[in-house]
Amino acid sequence: MTDATDITPFEHIKLTVETQIPLVRAMEKELGRDKAHQLVRQALDSRNRKISEARSREAPMTIPKLEAEFASFGIGVDFEFDVLKRSDDEFHVDVHKCAYTKMMEEMEARDLGPLLICNCDYALAEGLGLELKREKTCMKGDGMCDFRFRKVEK
Repeated sequence: MTDATDITPFEHIKLTVETQIPLVRAMEKELGRDKAHQLVRQALDSRNRKISEARSREAPMTIPKLEAEFASFGIGVDFEFDVLKRSDDEFHVDVHKCAYTKMMEEMEARDLGPLLICNCDYALAEGLGLELKREKTCMKGDGMCDFRFRKVEK
């Protein structure tokens, strides 16, 4: 059996969304798309915020640490990005190839990508003491993701 520490972030996310997709589809059928997505978003945001807040208490997030973790999401997959800015308080990066978009297409669930993957970034960042601004994502068909992280006082 593979230890959880032996899988890449991509593999972890893939396993997670593979189990979430049928649940979201069933909720959409039963409750309607908007209500189902609202409930899923609330649940995921609460969970992700708690996880990242706990991590932040153990070891506060730094920009070098954020950059290393960001890069880890591309381990073993087609994931290309350019770092545009790195300072003590900010990290700006543009993603040009996103393996997560392709993964969701292969699962025939790209429409759920923003809900189950992309939008999770906001609560995770918040819990780590970061503000995330992003106007574009590959998942939505924008051709790139424009991540703009900034450290904020908690």
